[in-house]
Amino acid sequence: MVAPANSFSTALKLYQSGQFVEAQRRLVDVVNSDPQQAEAWHLLGVIEFQKSNFEAAVKHFHRAVQIEERSVKYLTNLGSTWHALGDVAQATDYFERAVAADPHCAESQTYLGIMRLQQGDLDAAETCLQTALLDAPQSWQARLNLGNLFRERREFDQSAAQYELALSIEPDSAEALLNLGELCMEQGRSADAIPHLRRAAELRPRVAAIQFRLADGLRDIGDHAAAALASQRGLSFQASSFDGWIGLGVSSAALGNWSEAISSFRNAVSLQPSSAEAHTHLAEVLRQSGNSEEAARHVAVAKVLEMR
Repeated sequence: MVAPANSFSTALKLYQSGQFVEAQRRLVDVVNSDPQQAEAWHLLGVIEFQKSNFEAAVKHFHRAVQIEERSVKYLTNLGSTWHALGDVAQATDYFERAVAADPHCAESQTYLGIMRLQQGDLDAAETCLQTALLDAPQSWQARLNLGNLFRERREFDQSAAQYELALSIEPDSAEALLNLGELCMEQGRSADAIPHLRRAAELRPRVAAIQFRLADGLRDIGDHAAAALASQRGLSFQASSFDGWIGLGVSSAALGNWSEAISSFRNAVSLQPSSAEAHTHLAEVLRQSGNSEEAARHVAVAKVLEMR
């Protein structure tokens, strides 16, 4: 059976109106009737990507690329999906093909720059990102990753400038805010980092890594009460974080909350029994709380671990 000529346009309208399940059903009908309908395969891939079904998305995008081998859009989205799956080699291959098909595609150049950055080839990464910015100077993603590149080179002023440019274009980029906050902390300017980290945490309250970095900054400026709250929020989403428990323990101890500190450092020891740092912290708060006998045992363990 041949699908009606307007089947894809109907599916596209359903997708654009947020009716993803019905759009997907219509698209399956389209590709079953016309397996050479590249745009239908591509949109199926987009739907699966948005559901984080990356393996299914790869299959659909690959079918689209098989039909239109030089489609920059298809190649870039297939590369992005391989990247989401953690396969940098496959992702790089498809981004390279996209750039070869259209060197002026800023999105493809940006993604290829990100791959080069992850591979440690900073010069090649800069070439890609600067090329992207020639064609799309308002690309906040290119600015963000150029900032990451300068940060890797320890060219901190240039890094900060790129992060700030990225935020001038996209003020609600949690990643740019986080990276700028971390950069401030690396420069010993924790007080300057806090507003950026707070805003990042507001935008992405369920991202544990942001909460932990905010807690680090707050501890640096001596606000242990706020730091403890940030650590607790982070741990509510990632209870397996060793650094998160250590941070909560440090802040709790600074506040004189010995039971909370002991519990936190016990969790850290449980996660990393071979950590001399965790045993040392636990020993100190046990001693402060009057449990000298158990404190001595952890001091002894820490000394053995430090000798290894």
